[in-house]
Amino acid sequence: MDMKKSFLVVGGIIIVLFFFIFISVIVVRSRATKTTSDKATTTATTGGVTQRVATGPTQTTVKSSIWKSEDAGASFIPRSSADSKNPMQNADVLSIAFHPQKPNYLVVGTLSSGLYRSENEGGAWTAIPFPPQNIYSFILDKNMPDSRMFASGVLNGWGKVFRTDDAGSNWPAVYTEPGQKTIITSLAQNPKNPSTMFSGTSAGTVVKSLDGGITWKNIGNVVDGKVVDISFDANSSQVTYLLTYGKILYYSPNSGTEWQKWEDKKKDEVDALNKQVSALSKDKRKAEADALRLTVKALIEKNKSGKMPQNIVTIVTDPKLSGVIYAGTSKGLFKSTSYGKYWTEINIIESAKKFPIRSIAVNPFNSSEIVFVAGRAFYRSTNGGDTWAVTALDSDRDASFVAYDPFDPNNIYIGVSRI
Repeated sequence: MDMKKSFLVVGGIIIVLFFFIFISVIVVRSRATKTTSDKATTTATTGGVTQRVATGPTQTTVKSSIWKSEDAGASFIPRSSADSKNPMQNADVLSIAFHPQKPNYLVVGTLSSGLYRSENEGGAWTAIPFPPQNIYSFILDKNMPDSRMFASGVLNGWGKVFRTDDAGSNWPAVYTEPGQKTIITSLAQNPKNPSTMFSGTSAGTVVKSLDGGITWKNIGNVVDGKVVDISFDANSSQVTYLLTYGKILYYSPNSGTEWQKWEDKKKDEVDALNKQVSALSKDKRKAEADALRLTVKALIEKNKSGKMPQNIVTIVTDPKLSGVIYAGTSKGLFKSTSYGKYWTEINIIESAKKFPIRSIAVNPFNSSEIVFVAGRAFYRSTNGGDTWAVTALDSDRDASFVAYDPFDPNNIYIGVSRI
């Protein structure tokens, strides 16, 4: 009996020890999980501004050309699975277009992998045949989005604009550049008047169509550099912006009839005032001349502090506010509320300035909400740029394009690219 009692006591002790070991393992794992969760959201301070940084859990990089968020950018999931014949997950994304009447319908244009259509918010993709190997710009027509699209490419050495009226089955060319080696690098359709279209080239020329791409004509002066973006004002159908890559943002008050350089325009304004000062001094109207000199001095300071940023990579206009335009550069984010005449720098997180800002978007329902992508990160501000939330992308490539779902701004799409 004594021996049996001893075995029971020893057995009880062993059971108790195993129980405590089991509890200890659970506690350690729980703390480790909490530590990982705590690392998902941290804070950073830049220039006296505190930002919430949502880094997300550590993961291996994922091959996906399209990423989607359903929680306003707090997290992203890959959305570019395709079959072996349509390897979209390796594509370099140029743009994402949304059907204006169908909430789940979107089309993606890629650099060298063609066009893809999804009718379930990116759940599945279908390749759209396109004659050239490379695509440089793409539009889903706003008048006939079910059947008509435009895309630019090079076929047999010639830069062309192609149009399909049967959802991609046939792509006849509707415009061809007269000289080889010239690429049509930008296509744009005026949202206020969808029959008005623009094509910009690598040589700095711009052509315009007033009949939905059937006929074209040269417009405006030749601009300096490769045209990479043509955008439109929120309210005025005439105000148009044109960007040449890394060089100049042009402004047109008359739908491209003339392209103005704001910095030249501001210099001309100062010169005109100085001439008035000279005339007043010559007429011995000293008090008036002195007062105007002060005006000129203040204007020079304003021009200097509000100078157009350099090395602009991308632009976007506010979808609701006239005259408001954002510019992403190789070293920061800038905003103009004067049609691009005067600029202020937005205080973004300092580390983001190490990467070019490749794409910007403004919430179509709330102009205070701005997002942009740089490197492999997504940045979102809900207060006009005062503070930022940041979400890392577990992508194998840098982000190249960001866009809001026009029907639900909680849905945000990002395209990635090696370029």
